[in-house]
Amino acid sequence: MNIRKATMEDEKAIATVHVESWKTTYQGIVPAEYLAQLSVSEKEQLWQRGLNQPKHSIFVVEEDGKVCGFISGGKNRATHGKEAKYEGEIYAIYLLKEAQGKGYGTKLVKALVDDFQRDGIRSMVVWVLADNPSRLFYERLGGEKIAEGIIDIGGKKLTEWCYGFQLCIDEI
Repeated sequence: MNIRKATMEDEKAIATVHVESWKTTYQGIVPAEYLAQLSVSEKEQLWQRGLNQPKHSIFVVEEDGKVCGFISGGKNRATHGKEAKYEGEIYAIYLLKEAQGKGYGTKLVKALVDDFQRDGIRSMVVWVLADNPSRLFYERLGGEKIAEGIIDIGGKKLTEWCYGFQLCIDEI
């Protein structure tokens, strides 16, 4: 297992993990038609833009030389509410199903938090679908639910929870 900063050469691998993990993680939560139409090539364009953002931190985890997960984050995008008081944000963290339960998610969060701390960011948020059982991961890391909202995915209204963290790298 190896965790490293993502490079432009990782855009297709990140896009593949993004699409495949959505299909397994959100099955039964997000409409099946929406999941079926997800495209690696569309996500590749998204990640190409993300990898070109100077203040966007992206790390990948590799297993046997193959990218099996990633995390991305940066400055908090919230402008109001309790969540706006936090400096950083995890924009996305996804692992292939076969890479879950191995501690890779925690190591990815640690890599991002370390990067945040080097940039002077001392707190962060993450938005998670309330029906996603993986949200318990954030609770185990010490996240506290600070807000909730509604998001529309594929024509279905879903509840999102926002978890807030005060960052201390030794605690994560």
